[in-house]
Amino acid sequence: MFDELSPSTAKVVQDAVAFQWDGGKLEPGTGIALSGGGFKAMLFHAGALARMNELGLLSRAQRISSVSAGSILNGHLALSWNKLGQADRNGTFASFQHVIVDPIYNFSRLSMDIGDILTGLLPGTSGAMQLAKSYEKYLFGTKTLQDMPDSPRFIVCATNLQTGVLWRFSKPYAGDYVIGRLDKPAMAISHAVAASSAFPPVLSPALLELPKGSFTDWPNGPMLDASEIDAYRSRVILCDGGIYDNHGVEPIVKRYLTNFVSDGGEPFVRTADVHTDWIGQLRRVLDVTDNQVRALRRRDLIQRFIDGNNVREETKLTGEARMGAYWGIGTDPRRADPPNAVPCDVNLVRKFGHVPFGLRDLGEILSKQLVNWGYAICDRSLRTNYNGAMGAAQPKLPYPEAPLTAS
Repeated sequence: MFDELSPSTAKVVQDAVAFQWDGGKLEPGTGIALSGGGFKAMLFHAGALARMNELGLLSRAQRISSVSAGSILNGHLALSWNKLGQADRNGTFASFQHVIVDPIYNFSRLSMDIGDILTGLLPGTSGAMQLAKSYEKYLFGTKTLQDMPDSPRFIVCATNLQTGVLWRFSKPYAGDYVIGRLDKPAMAISHAVAASSAFPPVLSPALLELPKGSFTDWPNGPMLDASEIDAYRSRVILCDGGIYDNHGVEPIVKRYLTNFVSDGGEPFVRTADVHTDWIGQLRRVLDVTDNQVRALRRRDLIQRFIDGNNVREETKLTGEARMGAYWGIGTDPRRADPPNAVPCDVNLVRKFGHVPFGLRDLGEILSKQLVNWGYAICDRSLRTNYNGAMGAAQPKLPYPEAPLTAS
């Protein structure tokens, strides 16, 4: 499989494939992944989780993974999990709208990215530091990773620019597979989410400066030589988790046999009007490269679900097959049309994926429509593709005052 790669590249790939994160190998269970994509993705995911809650799927999750703006919602969900109380006999949390969705909607009515970027230009601070302060002030307070519940496992992902791999923040540990782990980290959730959403170059990097001896080696030892590993461990340079994996799927698809992936990332736009100046070309090249990586991940995920959903039992899955579903902010609702689906105007919902990226207020109606769209397309995808959601009750939009049909 690695014959066509250079020896050094082949070793990196082999190490990544062979490495087993703490907690064992692939097993039965449910994972949820929340992508990046700014406030629009955060709102989209809130709606998707609302429908997953009604279907009794959210309460079954063993692990919820996120990157970038998906981590804002994930951090809030983690801190609020115990406030949801006991799920009913159908696995539904009756207070989900009040405890999770409404606070995230209210948070989305703030505008913080421009202010944090400009303040971050001042000496002695950075965009990432200012972003962490905003998250602390408006959403997370001074809570740390140790305030997360033990179950489900919440994982907030960033990208380590030095090692080029995914960095995980969670209650039991933080770290990456190259440089090791920080056991029971007492880091503020605001800082972890800021690192996860530190979009380059204006809100990144987020720096972790740690005393010697903070890290523990993985059982199979460090991937780096002893002579160089201290330089990686003393100052960790992190940025947006979406740089490495914009879907946030790595922590779930390698661990659990059932996966649900909510993708709020901006769809790629084909256009005949491409700027040919140097800057315009560079931006387009980066967009094409990014789209290719995302498209490969999506195709891989969807094929896994096609192979797995016909099996109906996790214990009978083989190879790379998984049960579950994928839905995206750019998914055409006509491709998934179960009975009693929420009416969706195709021309209206198509525009949601191209709402400008950022951490700023999108207005009352659009913000509520984004929540509703996440809810509606999650419902359509699950009831069309996943056998475990077939007999669901009729969906009802979280914000009925913001319908998905043209007025």
